[in-house]
Parts: sequence; C-alpha cells; structure tokens
Amino acid sequence: RVGKMWIQRDESSKEKNAIHSCTKLPKGIDDMDVILCDPMLATGGSSIEALRTLVEEYGVKQERIVFANVISCPEGLNAVGKAFPRVKIVTAWVDEGLNEEKFILPGLGDYGDRFFNTV
Repeated sequence: RVGKMWIQRDESSKEKNAIHSCTKLPKGIDDMDVILCDPMLATGGSSIEALRTLVEEYGVKQERIVFANVISCPEGLNAVGKAFPRVKIVTAWVDEGLNEEKFILPGLGDYGDRFFNTV
C-alpha cells in the first residue's frame, strides 16, 4: 500500500520551517512496516514533521520505520537521529553540509524545482 504526505519547507523563513499541507495514509498503518521516502535530507525539518505525523498521529512505532533518501548531510542526519533515534535511516550519499540558505552542498539544487520543472 502507498500513502502520501505533502510537506515542504518554507523558503521565506530563515529556519526553513516545515509546512504540512496534506496526509493520506492507508488504514491500519500503525500495524505496518513503513518506508518513508524523501529524495533529499537537508535540515531535517520536513522529515521530522513526517515522522512526527507517523508516530504521534498514526501510532506507527519508530522501530517499524525506515527513512530512505538519496542525498543527505550531517546536519539533517543528526537532527532526525536525535528526534527519532529508533528510526532506521538509509541514504545513498552524505554530502559535506549546508550552506547559509540551508541547501545541501554541493547537492543537486532544489529537488522540488527539478521534479516539477519550476526552475
């Protein structure tokens, strides 16, 4: 089964706070193993919001969640690991860190812009 969450970061805020707009998850998700996918883990704000939703609102146990992403950075890995220490994180690559605008360096640019062709 597949569920969806629409969470994006507020680019106008200094902290790049997460904006959670929509969630649609399958019934009984609290009794399922969950793979949470996000292409990039930068600050961790959107990921933490998604994990908070799964754990606190839907009752999914941290031990049943695998968070999978393609590119991450130490700041995001540390933030997510601190907030949800029992969630397994799988990443293909760890870049060097974040710049002053909270983008991953060297990174790929804004994934949402690339995916939706809004650049």
